[in-house]
Amino acid sequence: MGCWRCRERVEGPLCASCGALQPPPVEPDHFAVLGLERCWHLEPTQVDAAWRARSRLVHPDRFAAKGALERRMSLQWTAAINSARRALRDPVSRGWYLATGQARPRDEGGAALDPDFLETVFDLQVQLGSDPDGARAQATWLRERVMAELEARLSAWEAGDRKAPPASVEELLSRMKYLDNLASPPPPA
Repeated sequence: MGCWRCRERVEGPLCASCGALQPPPVEPDHFAVLGLERCWHLEPTQVDAAWRARSRLVHPDRFAAKGALERRMSLQWTAAINSARRALRDPVSRGWYLATGQARPRDEGGAALDPDFLETVFDLQVQLGSDPDGARAQATWLRERVMAELEARLSAWEAGDRKAPPASVEELLSRMKYLDNLASPPPPA
């Protein structure tokens, strides 16, 4: 991509030649926005460090005296960087992003879940009424097992060709969504 001001080749938010802020990508990739490798294994501290570094480059205060175009691009970059941090800091949302390109489950048309799993979820929901602690403990145990399977599949993906995570990852993440809801204590009344 070429700089809008000096036409030099640019990688990242700022032109190395003239220092001009570049337009953010229309469909930003969260990993690229933060300058991180596209992978499952990221520590929150890595994401935070990348976020801080990129935020310093594009912070609106740095462009307050510039023209309207660069001020607007600064705000757009800041929004993209903040969105990337939210999506990549949490391993489950990072998994969703790797599997689907979205940091959250789709509202419709997600992975089909095994009927036995759905029956287990239903039984746990019923059990919440009579034994909430037991139901949450079982949901937490199931969640840990699903997380271990998710870890194994995404680790294998990272060690392989990395074209796309296996479709089963989305199904495991859908299970996590159900189990997270069951394992969480109810909000205070």
